[in-house]
Amino acid sequence: MQVLIQSPAEAVWDVITSCEQSFVFVDGLKSCEVIEDRGHRALVHQRVKKGWLIPQQDFVFESRRTPFRNIHFELVEGNLKAMEGSWDFSEIPEGLLVEYQIRVRPAFPVPGFIVSYVMRRGMPDLIACIRGLAGGSGSSEKEKADLGRCRGDAAGSR
Repeated sequence: MQVLIQSPAEAVWDVITSCEQSFVFVDGLKSCEVIEDRGHRALVHQRVKKGWLIPQQDFVFESRRTPFRNIHFELVEGNLKAMEGSWDFSEIPEGLLVEYQIRVRPAFPVPGFIVSYVMRRGMPDLIACIRGLAGGSGSSEKEKADLGRCRGDAAGSR
């Protein structure tokens, strides 16, 4: 998924890398703990529960970071078979183009189309919320709409 954001990369970066802000934009996030942060590399433990049909996901991921350019993350341990993805930032004349990719394979048996549906269904809200939290919506009306798509308390996190 790609989104145009009217904010500096640093503002978007601060939202994406914050456990505190993750509670606002990650649907079903129950816990987030930074185990290690060395700037260019971080280990994060998260627990996510998206609904009664999907078991709780409990995992540790490693993110390798090039500040304000990209973040690549992958599963280190947990109850997922696989998880990997990236955030890529590109400055363009219209603003900051942010591309988000994620691939997840649950450990429990579930058809791939269901996993894809659940992931795709939440992406537009996640991206809009991040844009609003970073102050990059472009107008106060659009920011209000973007923050309205957040899963948690957006007002308390800014």
